[in-house]
Amino acid sequence: MKKIIAMLGCALALAACESAQSLSEGERLSWRCDGDKAFSLRSAAGAVEVYASGQTYRLAPAEGSEGEHRYSDGAVTYVESGGRATLTGVYLGPFENCRRQERLSRFF
Repeated sequence: MKKIIAMLGCALALAACESAQSLSEGERLSWRCDGDKAFSLRSAAGAVEVYASGQTYRLAPAEGSEGEHRYSDGAVTYVESGGRATLTGVYLGPFENCRRQERLSRFF
């Protein structure tokens, strides 16, 4: 029983490490943020497309701190670190203290 619990804990820890960089083309991640805000993103040809507040933003990889994934178009910036994300520069933003939701199919 202890082995099963340990294995489940490891699986959950690995799932939490998933980021925008680990997505296959077209796969989507959804985020739920403070203030009952939400957004989603998907990988698209080396960039990410973020859907928030009824708008779609295409963001290119950008320089970030070690252990941080950052994408930006100069006005809108998505930062992911330690299983949390922030989205700034968008209508009705910023989206802060965002936690990843379940992974959605690429067909949505």
